[in-house]
Amino acid sequence: MNRFRLLIFLLAEYSMFNIQCSMILAQDGKPDIDEWQVMKVEAAKDPFANRDQFTINFANYTVEEWCYPLPGAKVNSPFGGARHHGGTDLQTFGNDTTRAAFPGEVILSGPHFAYGNCVILRHANGLETLYSHHSRNLVKVGQWLQAGEPVGLEGQTGRATGIHLHFETRVNGMAFDSSRIFNHENNALIRQIFVVTKQKNGTLKFSAHKVE
Repeated sequence: MNRFRLLIFLLAEYSMFNIQCSMILAQDGKPDIDEWQVMKVEAAKDPFANRDQFTINFANYTVEEWCYPLPGAKVNSPFGGARHHGGTDLQTFGNDTTRAAFPGEVILSGPHFAYGNCVILRHANGLETLYSHHSRNLVKVGQWLQAGEPVGLEGQTGRATGIHLHFETRVNGMAFDSSRIFNHENNALIRQIFVVTKQKNGTLKFSAHKVE
C-alpha cells in the first residue's frame, strides 16, 4: 500500500471513529447542543438588545421544551405579598429532585447569600430561572441542560424556614411572578403568547394573549 492509499485509509478510519463516537453520544439520552442554540442563549444575556420588547410563544412549546421545576409540588408561599417575596416557594420533601424548567446553560451553581445552595439557568427564550435551598447542587457552571434534567436535591440551606424550593423566573436578573407562565395548581405551562416590554424608566411590563 503506497503512502497516498495509506493516508486515504487512515482518514476513512478516523471519520468512521468520529461517526461511531457521535452515535454513542446520541444514544446516551442527552442530545447535542448545536451551535445555533448556543448563539441563542448567548444573545439572551440581553434580550432587549436593540429593542424594547421580546415575545415568547409558549403556545408552541412541546413537552420536551418545558418541565415544571418540582413535579407534584404545591405552592406554600406565592410571589409578592406583604414581605415582597421574590419567588414562589414550592413545598417539598428532603432530597426531592428539582428540574430545569426550560433548556439552557448553568450560569451560577453554589452557595449564594440567603439562597443557600443555588442554581441559575439562562434560557434561549430570554428568561432566567433560579432554584435554591438545595441540600446539594447537581450541576456545574457552563453545563447545558435540557428541560426536565436534574438541577439539585432540595433541602434547607440558606435562610429557609422548612424544606422547600424557592423558584424564581427572571428577565435580566429582575424577578417576576412565575404564576404568569406556570399554572402552579396543575403543574403546567400556560399556553399563551407572552410579551415582555422594557419601559422608559427601566421597569418591565408583562402581558399575554391566551391561546386555546
